[in-house]
Amino acid sequence: MRERERLNLILVLLWPIIAVCISAFLEETGIFHQNFFVSIILFLALPSIYLSFYIRDRILKIFIASLVGSIPIMIIVEYFGQLSNTWSFPPSVFPFSIGGLIIIEALLWAFFNVYYVIIFYEYFLDHHVIHHLVEPRMKYLLIGLLMAFVLFIFVILNFSTRSIPYFYFIFGVVVFAIPVILQFTSYSHHKKIVVKMVKAGAYFFYLSFIYELVALHYGWWSFPSENFIGWVILFNFRFPIEELTWWIMLFALAVLSCYEFFDNNEPM
Repeated sequence: MRERERLNLILVLLWPIIAVCISAFLEETGIFHQNFFVSIILFLALPSIYLSFYIRDRILKIFIASLVGSIPIMIIVEYFGQLSNTWSFPPSVFPFSIGGLIIIEALLWAFFNVYYVIIFYEYFLDHHVIHHLVEPRMKYLLIGLLMAFVLFIFVILNFSTRSIPYFYFIFGVVVFAIPVILQFTSYSHHKKIVVKMVKAGAYFFYLSFIYELVALHYGWWSFPSENFIGWVILFNFRFPIEELTWWIMLFALAVLSCYEFFDNNEPM
């Protein structure tokens, strides 16, 4: 690892702590409480944009992969998540939403989560050479997303008022658990890739766990229902087991599992 990479690694390792300190400072001004948008900028956008300056040749590719891999899925997930009262966000800073349920912050949160995971992976761990802006396998993801959207529209038109019991658990199994299981069951063939993914996953576990606690403290999101398989209780914080398992523990691993399969040109 080059000297600049080591310095940047130290910076991103310290960043969650720095973000907590900035959060506390901004809270004193009164503009940070229940401001989901500012939290996204602070915890996700700033460090990912910073790293982008060091791999400018890959920004467009990563941007496309992040956009395709986050926004369509998040629209579907957020719709049913809100319908099922799975989670709740404070009022949006934007004067509009999608379908009266999906706030813009939720889409930004999804995009920058995916973008930060990939940019971190590419800068610190992968270093592969880009041959195509969009890899051939990406067409399979686009076809799958198109089919999901058709099904989504059908469900909205016919069952728009029905919530889904244990939605977070079901969604996590399909979107997070299955890709990770498929990647890790092929460990003997993809050992180097899996090791790099685990390193990235360790960092994002650390970041996401801190972000979760700070978010609950400042009211950036909450979990108002009992539609979960169980709860994690830590100090004065309470959040679903699904939140710990799917977002904090497996999110980065799931993103990288899909990224390696659909949009990375390195041999699998």
